[in-house]
Amino acid sequence: MKDLAGTAAAVQSITDRQDLEPREKIRQLLAYGNELFSTSSALVSNVQGSKYVIVYCVSEEAEVDPGTAFELDDTYCIHTLQSDGPLAFHKASESEIAGHPCYNMFRLETYIGAPIRFGGSAWGTLNFTAVEAREPFQGADLDTMAALSAAVGRELVAAGQAASVHSGVRVT
Repeated sequence: MKDLAGTAAAVQSITDRQDLEPREKIRQLLAYGNELFSTSSALVSNVQGSKYVIVYCVSEEAEVDPGTAFELDDTYCIHTLQSDGPLAFHKASESEIAGHPCYNMFRLETYIGAPIRFGGSAWGTLNFTAVEAREPFQGADLDTMAALSAAVGRELVAAGQAASVHSGVRVT
């Protein structure tokens, strides 16, 4: 894990790039998160009622097409949305979510995610996963996850894909 100041600077350098459209910035933030957390898949989801809908995916294992929907209860993100901030499991098979449907379906050992919120309401999640377990996440990892989630949220607004922070109006 890189130092927090260096990580913040790297995130800022991606979001400050004037030569990239917001959608490409999101893809770069997801790739950067995979590198930071030693994960193989990164997802941005929009939660629509009981549906977890993929908006972005950057994966070395299996790309998931935007628009693909899962039952929210079948995802680890159900727990993330119920938390006050980032949530992480370094070895899901030995955690309180070992029997979760997502583990049973995909055998994802590593998970770190955070809600994406606008105006205090959850819009969706950002998460990074891998089938391999890893060393336990540290506080700096959770801080980084929060910063990445906030940056992705800002880019979703810039791309016209999320609720505007100022107006509270959802634009699709």
